[in-house]
Order: sequence, then C-alpha cells, then structure tokens
Amino acid sequence: MFGWDLNELLRSVLQYAATNPWQFIYYVLLALSPFFLISAVLAWQLAKQIEHKEKDKKRKAKREANMAKARRHKSD
Repeated sequence: MFGWDLNELLRSVLQYAATNPWQFIYYVLLALSPFFLISAVLAWQLAKQIEHKEKDKKRKAKREANMAKARRHKSD
C-alpha cells in the first residue's frame, strides 16, 4: 500500500539497535517518556480521587451514626 516492507523495516531497526544499543535505548526512552509522564499524572489523580471518596464515606458513616444516636435518644 505505502511501499513499506514490514520485514525490511524490522530488520533495519534491529540492525540499528544491534550496532548502536545505547543510542537506541535513549531514543526508545525519549519516545516513551510522555507516556510515563501521563501515566504518573493519572495515577496521582486516581489516588486523590480514591482518598477523597474514602473521606466522604467516613464522613457519611459518622453522620449516619450520629443521626441514629440522636433518634435513639429522641425515642427514649
């Protein structure tokens, strides 16, 4: 379709990686670094959301316990 041979492309990439391993690793890490950054930001946001939901759950449970306690005292 585009005139690219996948086997030839793979062979040339592997040959480059074999002849210049440190430079190849550098380029791979450089290409993947935005994804690492995005992953870190999303993990941090998820942790904050989980923490916020746990605090809300504790707050609601405490409120319910106080309301139940008040109802018991009212009925006495």
